[in-house]
Formats: sequence, C-alpha cells, structure tokens
Amino acid sequence: MDKLLGKLIDSFSVSGNEDYVKNIIKEELKTTNCELTEDKMGNLIASVGSGDSKIMLCAHMDSIGFIVSYIEDNGLIRVEKIGCFENEYAINSFVRFKNGTVGRLCNTHDQLFIDIGLDNKIKSSEKVKIGDTACLVGPYIKVGKGNIMSPLLDNKVGCYILIKLIERAVSVKDKKVFFVFSTEEELGGRGARAAAYGINPDYCIVLGLEKAKDMEKSDGNVELGKGPVLKIMDKSLIMHMDIKNMLEESAKKSGINVQYSISAGTSEGGLLHKERAGIKTGELDIPCRYKHSCSEMICIDDIEGTIKLLENII
Repeated sequence: MDKLLGKLIDSFSVSGNEDYVKNIIKEELKTTNCELTEDKMGNLIASVGSGDSKIMLCAHMDSIGFIVSYIEDNGLIRVEKIGCFENEYAINSFVRFKNGTVGRLCNTHDQLFIDIGLDNKIKSSEKVKIGDTACLVGPYIKVGKGNIMSPLLDNKVGCYILIKLIERAVSVKDKKVFFVFSTEEELGGRGARAAAYGINPDYCIVLGLEKAKDMEKSDGNVELGKGPVLKIMDKSLIMHMDIKNMLEESAKKSGINVQYSISAGTSEGGLLHKERAGIKTGELDIPCRYKHSCSEMICIDDIEGTIKLLENII
C-alpha cells in the first residue's frame, strides 16, 4: 500500500467539506489521461474511454462527523451527529475541528460533547463557533497480516480504489466509464444522486464498506481477507441481476474470491437506481471491522482484489 491512502485519511472530509479530499484527488490524477469535471453538487467526475455504453463507478468523499450546536458555560461544546452511526463506537475518541482545534468526544445523558480542555464559554468560543464541524482522528497503522487500522476508512478506501482504476484505465475503447467521487453521502447521498441524473449511465456500481462481523464467529458473516462483498440486498436496493452476473464473471475470470451480504441498512445505490428511467445498480464493498469508529480495520488484500475485479470489467 502506498502513501496515497494515508493522505486521503488525513484530509478533513466531514459532509459538506469535501474540498480537501477533492484537491488530493485532482493532484493525483494530473498525470492521467482522464477528463475531469465538477458539477454543481461538488462531485468530482473523471471519465475515460468512448462508446455508447456508459458505466458509472461511485465512491463518496465525505465522512461522518459532528457539528457544534451550543457552547456550554463550563466550556464543553455540545455537538450533533453528521451521518448515521452508533454513539458507542465514537465515544472517548479524539476529534479535530476544521480549524485544527483538537478535543475529546464525551457523552452525558445521550448528549454528545467535545472537551477541548477549556473551562468556560468565553474561552471555548474563541476556538470554536456554532456551526463548526469536527471529525474523528487517530493513527493510520498496519496491524496483523496485511490489515490497516484507522478512522475515516469509510469511504477514503473507495476513493483510493477509483484513483487506482483511473490510473490503470489506459485502453478503454468500447465504452465510456465515469468515476464519480461524490459529496454528502452521509447526508442522504445527495451528490451521487445528482451525478447519476447528469450521467444517465447504463450500469452503476457503488463502492462502499460492509461491516465485518467475523470476530463473532457466527455463520454467514462477512470476513476480512476473504474478498470483496457483493451486497445482494439492503433496505433500499436489490442488486440488479446484470450487475451481479457482471461482478461474478469478472471475479471468476480474475481468480478473486467474493463474499455476499444482505444488509439492514441503506446505501447510495438505493437513490441512484431510481434516477431517470431507472439505472441498473449494485454495490461492491470492502469488509470493515468496527465501521464508523476511530479504529476501523480493513485488509489490503481485499482492496487489491476489488481493484483487480473492477479493472477486468473496465
């Protein structure tokens, strides 16, 4: 694994603040032959190839985070969540505001606060304002046999995969492929939906992270290191059979093992597939332990397998 993923992880990316990530991606793609555009929702769209058939690959740039709603007299900063995640996974984590101020996330009677080490409202107000946003922070480290542990892997991993695919997509001739780095997924998939409407692809594959529960040792769980995950169904989408066949055939041809999941959550695909007259849509995920925490964990082999599988489709 190169340094690119580390750069993406370190960039501030709470929903609505994707510019830092976007600038890293733009810089990385400078030397490629892709065409880069940016739409009104702030999505960054790279395209390669030509032809009547259009494929859209999508990964969101934004991450979960917190927004300041009030500053208490004792200096604690009251915050609300941006994105849908369990408080227990984030409590006691370090957080960083966009301006660089660092604090600790704490919980009192189900209300989240950030402690930045100041003891009154006036002092805290000099550092942080109502409406400011903060993200989880933590180390980017390798653990075990080829695993990475870090906050904000969701969905910097998907962005990393798209970048690597663009760098390798040098001879696409029979189709046009759109790589969408989307905005505001954690706020309801707003960016991806707008991109899908504008592109109107024949096929769309959404890249994400799927919770790995292999530590629970129960049957049917998604496991780290066992390959990318075909999300067959969630609350908002059933994977289109053409996408499923496409992914399975590519996996077989590439010698990549795949896993399957049925999720109780929702995804960008649930919105995308209803755009225009309908878009054939499916989701391909990287297994991730402790999703939406400061210590998310993924396997490098699963990333490489996903790149290889999608590269064969392209």
